[in-house]
Amino acid sequence: MSVVNTNISGLIGLNNLRLTNLGLQTSLERLSSGLRINHASDDPSGLAIAKGMEAQIGGIRTAVQNAEDGINLIRTADGSLSETQDILLRMRDLSVRAANEATLTSADLTRLDNEFQSLVAELDRKADAVTFNTKNLFNGDFAGGQVLQIGPDNAATYQLTVTIQSLSSAAGLGLGDDLTTLANAQAAITAVQSALDIVSDIRANLGIQERRLGHIIDDLKAADINISAAKSRIYDADMAVEISEFTRLQILQQSGTAILAQANAQPQSVLQLLK
Repeated sequence: MSVVNTNISGLIGLNNLRLTNLGLQTSLERLSSGLRINHASDDPSGLAIAKGMEAQIGGIRTAVQNAEDGINLIRTADGSLSETQDILLRMRDLSVRAANEATLTSADLTRLDNEFQSLVAELDRKADAVTFNTKNLFNGDFAGGQVLQIGPDNAATYQLTVTIQSLSSAAGLGLGDDLTTLANAQAAITAVQSALDIVSDIRANLGIQERRLGHIIDDLKAADINISAAKSRIYDADMAVEISEFTRLQILQQSGTAILAQANAQPQSVLQLLK
């Protein structure tokens, strides 16, 4: 049946061309953005899953930064304690020297004690001077522990406590003796050795905490990689697939346009009946 008022073939061709153009628009959007999901309607459940993973990834990366800051804090304390040990070793040498009563004069002991007391004063100064981001490390604020957030969520498994024993003063290390007498020099040897042992224990504890944070960072980075890969499979466009789809749609657009022209030309055949 030949009709003029309703061009069914043209309507079919026009609708198919519309769908092809919509597909091209989606394909172009994916190719230009690199994303498979540009609107919630593209994949509603996939979008929700991918955004949840994105939040997790952001939290993990921030937690890595927190853990690295924690390592820097620990290394600041450890570096200071390393110098403290050097000072204590010198104080021990001075104490051993001062205990050599048979060969030293009182003037010698005074000179040795002057250096010893200078080092005691330096230990006192360091106790108040060592800070990280303005936070004093040895005044006792860290003795009870302070929390590092080392995970993406609010849970005890994502929190680690960093502890640093207080070193408030040289007297706190038992270094109140002078070197002006034999008895004091002998007592100083024992006191300095005890202080060395205390500092070594603190450094060992800091080293244990630093190594643990290193393992935590390794775990977090592995999680970052794997969750990012899972999110990518949902959210990112497969460029090879999209280019192939774009090429297919371009061909359909060209053929659809040609066919639509043919469909629109069909009613004109009725004019032949008028001749």
